[in-house]
Amino acid sequence: MVKEAFYLIRKSDFPKFIDSLVKKTAFIAPVLKKGEWNYKKIDTARDLNITGFTNTEFPPKKFLIPEGHVIAEYDNGKLKKGKDGSDIILFGMRPCDVHGILVLDKVMLSGEFTDDCYNKKRNSITIFALNCSTAGENCFCDSMETCEVNEGYDLLFTEQGNNYHVQVGSPKGKKFISSALFKKTSSKAKKTRLKFKKKLNTENLPEIMKASFESKIWEDTSKKCLSCASCTSICPTCYCFDILHENSEEKGKGKIVRDSNYCMLKPFTKVAGNVISRKSRTERLKQFFYHKLVYGKENQGKYHCVGCGRCITECMTKIDITEEVKKIRNEYAKRKLRS
Repeated sequence: MVKEAFYLIRKSDFPKFIDSLVKKTAFIAPVLKKGEWNYKKIDTARDLNITGFTNTEFPPKKFLIPEGHVIAEYDNGKLKKGKDGSDIILFGMRPCDVHGILVLDKVMLSGEFTDDCYNKKRNSITIFALNCSTAGENCFCDSMETCEVNEGYDLLFTEQGNNYHVQVGSPKGKKFISSALFKKTSSKAKKTRLKFKKKLNTENLPEIMKASFESKIWEDTSKKCLSCASCTSICPTCYCFDILHENSEEKGKGKIVRDSNYCMLKPFTKVAGNVISRKSRTERLKQFFYHKLVYGKENQGKYHCVGCGRCITECMTKIDITEEVKKIRNEYAKRKLRS
């Protein structure tokens, strides 16, 4: 962490700042297309318009664990590492998604083994986070304590009247403040009170979930589940992947590719002998819920749900994680009263 430092930049000067960056580095920002916000490369400040922006459809994990990433190529016994990719600036990342990356960091970069591909991608990204001014329809980040962030970013922007308040989060971020467009200030950004329609009570949640592992609620809910993996594909903290060998038509040539894999899909637990350990949809649904609300907390000390609400938004049968937890909690309370 760096010593706290705060700056202001006028919104009228912000385009000049952006234009000075896009000439040097790939600048990625939320862009609205066909009713959805997603991260896209912009070439000029004129392409940046975040009016009405709440969050992106897909989380920023795609820049850290990209689909179809070529780890290595081989040619008649010679192995060549894949390309690591160039540096990028990622603007507009919401606090919940920064927390999501902090989860990925714990999984990929801590412990006895670290993921070299992830580490290189992580170091190539400069994060310009952006505090929220409104909560989305399905957001519940306040419940998960992820609507504010104190680490994991290089610069943190907050809309404040005619200015952006900027908080420096790393030495890398400090290098971008050399411009005369920034004015130093001694005060922190004013907090915006966000109104949330969704809530998830986390009090004693892992214990309640574990005590409810055999609840019939999971079977009932799984009858609605399509096992389509929409929830896992758009979750900021789902990191599972598969390693594939793609042979070339030319003898002795091929690629080793990393692709995402999802626990909601039946083949996910398929092993030699055609054995599948989670055949039922109920088992796979439970795995998703327990990973987010139990196992992550136990293994990394942090819930693997950041309250972004994407899984609610994208679910075609409207399964709502906050409502399912409410059912489990109510059933658990009734059992306690009876015992």
